[in-house]
Amino acid sequence: MSDSIRNFTESLLKDLEENENGFFKVENLDGLAYLTIFPAGKKGKEVEYREILKRLDVFKISGIAEDEIKRILKTKDSEPHLIGKWPGKPEASSLDLKISEDKMTVYGILHPPKFGGKLLTRDEVLSQLQTNGIVFGIIEESVLKLSQAEDYGKRTLVAQGESPIPGKDGDIRILFQHPGTPTLEEDEFGRVDFKNIQIIQSVKKNQKLAEKVSPSPGKPGKNVKGEVLPFEEGKLAEWKLGPNVKISEDGNLVQSLIDGRPLVDRFGVIRVDEVCLLENVDFSTGNINFPGTIIVEESIADGFTLETDGSIIVKKSVGKVFLKAKGDIVLSGGFMGRNGGMIESGSDIYAKFIEQGKMIAKNSIFIEEAAMHSELIAGESVVVRGGRGEIIGGQCVAGKMITCTKLGAIVETRTVLSCGMPPELLSELEGLKSEIRKNQDILKKVDTSIQKLSDDSQRRSLSPEEKDSLPKLQAIRQKYSSILENLFAQEQSAILSFDPDKNSFIEVEREIFPGVEANLGRNKKFSVKLKEIPGPSFLYLGGDGQIAHSKVKPKRLGLLQEESSESESSAD
Repeated sequence: MSDSIRNFTESLLKDLEENENGFFKVENLDGLAYLTIFPAGKKGKEVEYREILKRLDVFKISGIAEDEIKRILKTKDSEPHLIGKWPGKPEASSLDLKISEDKMTVYGILHPPKFGGKLLTRDEVLSQLQTNGIVFGIIEESVLKLSQAEDYGKRTLVAQGESPIPGKDGDIRILFQHPGTPTLEEDEFGRVDFKNIQIIQSVKKNQKLAEKVSPSPGKPGKNVKGEVLPFEEGKLAEWKLGPNVKISEDGNLVQSLIDGRPLVDRFGVIRVDEVCLLENVDFSTGNINFPGTIIVEESIADGFTLETDGSIIVKKSVGKVFLKAKGDIVLSGGFMGRNGGMIESGSDIYAKFIEQGKMIAKNSIFIEEAAMHSELIAGESVVVRGGRGEIIGGQCVAGKMITCTKLGAIVETRTVLSCGMPPELLSELEGLKSEIRKNQDILKKVDTSIQKLSDDSQRRSLSPEEKDSLPKLQAIRQKYSSILENLFAQEQSAILSFDPDKNSFIEVEREIFPGVEANLGRNKKFSVKLKEIPGPSFLYLGGDGQIAHSKVKPKRLGLLQEESSESESSAD
């Protein structure tokens, strides 16, 4: 053992010996109570007489030898001593029933028999349920479990009511094609045609746009007491209408007032946009501010701005331009921002590629070929697939999902992804990190000492001093592991108000290259440093709260296929 490790070990052992508090234990050996007292370190707190009496009172120990306890307190010899008797009167098993306030669930907690007492029978369990007025929804399997004493002390659901099924509310049936999300259909090679996303549609004046669907009836329920629970009637749907539409005389139909582009926005508002069709946007048109849909057939000159409450559709690539729409923005070509342009949408953005640009979408961003050295921020998803599907350099932030074909580049371009948290919260909280790192450093040194002693023991015989220090080092390791566990718990409590979306994930179809850093919530980083990782790859928060890496897509209903994943997180 080297001098540095020996000195560090001796320092830790000295600290443990001086500051450790005394403690005691009470054991049941064949019905007799035995007390063992362990001494404190030089600066630690000794066990007090009243603490022992309080514990003995809790355990109902009888025939207590108080003089013997005082003697043991003086000697503190770490050996067990007889000081009394445990209680021994036989008691049958008992069942506690917990009926919820709404009388919809009943849980039973079975307590074990004591000192040879008998078990409850199935009929006795049923009788106790009936005595408590529980007559409906009794779960026979649970009753048998309790009578067979399979789970002592565990809450077992023994009865469950049947909730009423409310009548289904009426709905609005849309009569034109209106994909809430784009129809991105893949061909046999996995390619997506971004030009065929069913965004641009049109209707004629007086064309029917939507109709009302009547509510459907519900079904009554029943609680565990057998009481009938009424159901709620379904509600009539209410129209949410924007400009250029009208309601029929009977109130059941909506029609278009103009020829234009029909839309249903995120909030269910039905409207028909006027369409502004332009050949080019340049000095001949100036900046454009239009309330409906803007369609540009050719080019937009650098430095020009298009702004609308509707959508923007551009059929060619754009350069250093500024596009802002409350609806979708669709680029049949790409966006070369040259670190100056910006595209911002209150809904979704579609483009063939982006280079040195910035895109912000309230919902999602869809890119076919590549996102290079750009900043992408989406409230929901960033999807880079269809062609090359590459994200190279820059920063990509999404609230729920990021998916691409390739991530990073072979030249180790720094590429940072953040998924699962609102972008504005990614720069928060450095609170307890300093203290955590300090304790982690100590734990690493202890582990080094233990590993060194273990390695030495395989090559030679350890000295008595080294053999004696090994269990003490293990005790120190356990102590600092406990401290770290507490610090991590405090850190988690500090960030509870904006816990990351546990269903968020990053999907990479092929390689992830070195230089990539993926974040899923605060201080959950996955870094690729040495060589590329072949796909497919799914990164998500596992059940332990750390980033997990899997070759198989996890089930998304909040339950992840942890058995098929391997944790490969590497935190900075």
